[in-house]
Amino acid sequence: MPKLLLTLLFGILIFGCNTATEKKNPEFKPVLTIEKPTKKAVDFDFDKFKISKGRLSDIEIGMNIKEAESKFNGLVKKDGLSGNFGFGPYDSPAYLYCSGDELMFALIPRLNTDTLMFIIAAGKQFKTTNGLSPNSTIGELIEKYNDLTVQQDLLNGWEYFHDKVNELDFVFMTDEKTKIGEYTELEVPSKPKRLEIKADWIIIR
Repeated sequence: MPKLLLTLLFGILIFGCNTATEKKNPEFKPVLTIEKPTKKAVDFDFDKFKISKGRLSDIEIGMNIKEAESKFNGLVKKDGLSGNFGFGPYDSPAYLYCSGDELMFALIPRLNTDTLMFIIAAGKQFKTTNGLSPNSTIGELIEKYNDLTVQQDLLNGWEYFHDKVNELDFVFMTDEKTKIGEYTELEVPSKPKRLEIKADWIIIR
């Protein structure tokens, strides 16, 4: 697939809720619905929604989706698939919450249940307890984590940094030209070589 098309698809996932990304795996297909919101989203109070261990403000891992949705308003809900965020099975559901056309966060339930298993924080307006955002650069992360290393997801080629204390993954949808680390052995972390690369979202576990 041409590199330009991949770049466009990756950008649409983060900044729009009307289409989807595509992995390098030829079986990875677009998944998000294409319908447009029927009304404009109202204001969402980002200051009240902090990213921390196991939760996005009052939205907590382990609660059911209906309960989680009762903790906020002002966003447009869309249907998607967890495969867009690197989880499998590919066609398991993910529920997307958007402000206008911009993805703010997603809720991913445990397979065949409505129990919340992962929260994907994508909106740059969100902050962690130490002041980082889902779009922070590697350089900004290093200021908070002196011993930072990155790992590569062997299934899709993306990279991530895992905060072991807070159980957060900063995910970078990199490719061969933007790769952050140098991996000489499988599943061995690397010191980052590119400090300007921005994260695409944070996984809350």
